[in-house]
Amino acid sequence: MSLSLTTAVPDADLRSSVLQLAAEIEDADGAPPLSDQTLTQLASTNVTHFLARDEDRFVGYAQLDGSGLEIAATGAAVDALLDAAGTAAASPVLVWSHGRRSRLVPVLEQRGFERTRELHQLRRPLGADAPLPADPPLAEGVVVRPFVPGADDDDWLAVNAAAFATHSEQGRWTTADLQARIAEPWFDPAGFLLAERDGELLGFHWTKVHPDGAGEVYVLGVAPRAQSLGLGRGLLIRGLRHLLDQGSPYVLLYVDGDNPSAMRLYEREEFTKYDLDVQWTTP
Repeated sequence: MSLSLTTAVPDADLRSSVLQLAAEIEDADGAPPLSDQTLTQLASTNVTHFLARDEDRFVGYAQLDGSGLEIAATGAAVDALLDAAGTAAASPVLVWSHGRRSRLVPVLEQRGFERTRELHQLRRPLGADAPLPADPPLAEGVVVRPFVPGADDDDWLAVNAAAFATHSEQGRWTTADLQARIAEPWFDPAGFLLAERDGELLGFHWTKVHPDGAGEVYVLGVAPRAQSLGLGRGLLIRGLRHLLDQGSPYVLLYVDGDNPSAMRLYEREEFTKYDLDVQWTTP
């Protein structure tokens, strides 16, 4: 093996190579190695991109966003990318492994990395074998409507930031992050539900349909000032019904292991644990 590393913003051809490699790893490991956030930043100049080649063959990609690191790589390129990112980072890196079968797990364990965060993937079937409950009634004056791109952007960003103020990724979304998702082929405003009262945005349930038809609770959030209104379950069930209407055979979501209230909400609605993402850091 003649492994070489470069640091550069991938051009269109290299981005295609990253996506192809990520798809191959997903097929082998059972989970995508790169998150949506990382994928939307493949052309960004605000993160550091590491590219690994074995002679003319593309074998690895890593993205360092502050101290956060994600890797899609084969063989020895995993170790090389970890070393390069660790040297470049201003603070200890926080590395994500996606799925219990991720090839990163044994490497990180062998190198002495420690688990700092667990993100559970939950799943629930949809259809006749797992019927949805009736839509819970909403608090007086609350209505649910679809997101309107361009008109609702700023209000949604403000509520998202407030709802996820302690969340290291979701809570710091910017206009650019939102626009990147709106530009994705899967984006459907009809599945982006907003709860409001007298024109004030109180909560939201953003759903996603994957290419294979699977549904996802992409983001579910309630403004702190509206926590007593029972909007979480009301928005959850309405979003699940939208996914059922789209023909999704099941729905998945991600929830932090240290968020017991959210875990209880989902488990009451027949979600069960399916897989696990882990964030690791150097000892």
